[in-house]
Amino acid sequence: MHSSLFPLIDELDTIIAEMAEFHRRYQPELAQIHPQNRLCASNLVDYIAFRCQDRSPLQNELARVGLSSLGRSEAAIRPQLQRIRSLLEQLLGNSNNFAQLLDEDPMLQGRENLEANSDDLFGARPENRHTRIMVTMPAEAATDDSMIEQFLSSGMNLARINCAHDSPAVWKRIAQRVRALSDSLDIPCRIMMDLAGPKLRTGEMPQGPRVIKGKIPKDNRGHTLEPGKVVFYCTEQPPKLPEKATLVPLTCRWTPQMEQVLELQLSDTRGKRRRLRVTEARDGILYAQLPAGTYFETGQTIILHLPKSQIMASVGELPAKENFLALQVGDQLKLIAEEQIASHAKLDADGTILIPATVSCGVPEALAAPEIGHRIKMDDGKFTGEVIAKEEGSLLLRITEAPEGGGKLKTEKGINFPDSELPISGLTSKDIEDLETVCEVADLIALSFVNTSEDVETLQKELKDRDCEHIGVILKIETKRAFENLPDLLLTAMRSQRVGVMVARGDLGVEIGWRQMAEKQEEILWLCAAAHIPAIWATQVLESLAKEGQPTRSEITDAAMAQRAECVMLNKGPYIHRAVRMLHRIIKTMDSHQYKKTARLPKFGCVYRSE
Repeated sequence: MHSSLFPLIDELDTIIAEMAEFHRRYQPELAQIHPQNRLCASNLVDYIAFRCQDRSPLQNELARVGLSSLGRSEAAIRPQLQRIRSLLEQLLGNSNNFAQLLDEDPMLQGRENLEANSDDLFGARPENRHTRIMVTMPAEAATDDSMIEQFLSSGMNLARINCAHDSPAVWKRIAQRVRALSDSLDIPCRIMMDLAGPKLRTGEMPQGPRVIKGKIPKDNRGHTLEPGKVVFYCTEQPPKLPEKATLVPLTCRWTPQMEQVLELQLSDTRGKRRRLRVTEARDGILYAQLPAGTYFETGQTIILHLPKSQIMASVGELPAKENFLALQVGDQLKLIAEEQIASHAKLDADGTILIPATVSCGVPEALAAPEIGHRIKMDDGKFTGEVIAKEEGSLLLRITEAPEGGGKLKTEKGINFPDSELPISGLTSKDIEDLETVCEVADLIALSFVNTSEDVETLQKELKDRDCEHIGVILKIETKRAFENLPDLLLTAMRSQRVGVMVARGDLGVEIGWRQMAEKQEEILWLCAAAHIPAIWATQVLESLAKEGQPTRSEITDAAMAQRAECVMLNKGPYIHRAVRMLHRIIKTMDSHQYKKTARLPKFGCVYRSE
């Protein structure tokens, strides 16, 4: 037994020496850390050194002799290793400070640092749960006090304003209402403003047809329950729509004799002839019954039948249908920098591509970076294209992944470049302009699509120039490069006093692949815990509940896992209040079962400094 302890002591000594070497490598960064964060940064460097190798065998050996397996030691890794070494010496009879070792808790200071930093960044935590709840504010919050009151009373601790939507005037109104209601209800709530960042999106699609379908109520076996309802109107403003009715404008002048209209006759977009019985005609409005499903289109001729005559009219301006590019595996797609409307592929009579489908992304720098063979992902990873040709300002892709049977690529869908280093700053000109409003109303600012330390430094400089260094800085980890650069990003961010990290699982999952997502989000949480930096668990938390009113089983499990972060973010939806209340209950329950969790310690996947 004794002989097996000596190799353990030697291994611990080696690790502690490696930590000292890592401190030497990171000395320039450590010298710039904010005084409040120096102990935290020192522990982070220790932890990076510790995780640069697979420590699972060491865990097994320590557990075999009844000592800590280090699965929850990230908050104070070097003191914990030194404590274990002293305990091994005690087992060998080389130490007599056993009672002192039992009294010491090297993890306590680290946990207290994390909790203090969380309080400083997010505000004091709620009395009945450890993890805060952040809610994304919809535009309606600018005018609806009752909505914000519900958020606060349901358990919201932070309000998120997304600068990718709405305007500074709307952001200010939302912030003012949140603060006023927080004060009046005596429920603390801080405000985080999320910079839009340089997210690349698909450009405008060609306009779709101006068509609307009049539907018929049917049972589960397809039998008609009753005629459909159609409301035709000649008024300037559309009338209030009856339940389950289709609203169709007419281009005609209303006359008193039109109150005698008995029926309407038309041929729909498919050439189907329809005769609609009019049930009421008054004040420029015709109420009619629809015998079968009918497609109405702008400009379509409508014949109004009176007892002894008829009137010709036509369908007025209908909203254009959202259009898309239909793509399936094997198709080609040309991605262009120039802002122009997308176009469908042009084929010859044999189906051979003459001109591939085209869509813009509007950022020339982005299209200059990928090389032949690089992957481009679109619409949250629904589509993947491989670069097969490259010209100035454009990339030709072959679609390698698409939904079964093909899918629809629409406008404003995200584009990710997981294999390419894009020469794009994390802080755009729009972001810099938005900082004027952010600095006026925000407690925290989230930096979107951060990739390098230079991105963080740029934001820090902008805040310093505006005398706003007190605003907390949140790094959104949503790209492959950000994950790989995370140690350097954290050390750079810790030059600021108040720092947090958002695990932005949507874009990050697209970039690194869903198979690795669970592993990588754990690594982010470990590094944050080692740096005593509060983490925000984000993207699709209780999304089905927020949007549809009913959660999935997997979402409940995900929400329970989120309790290990210091904050959880919910997005918008018509049932968001239910989501806040349920998340509050889940976190409160989980707090009674665990604090963080014990973990295995393989080698980290992020980049650490080897020289």
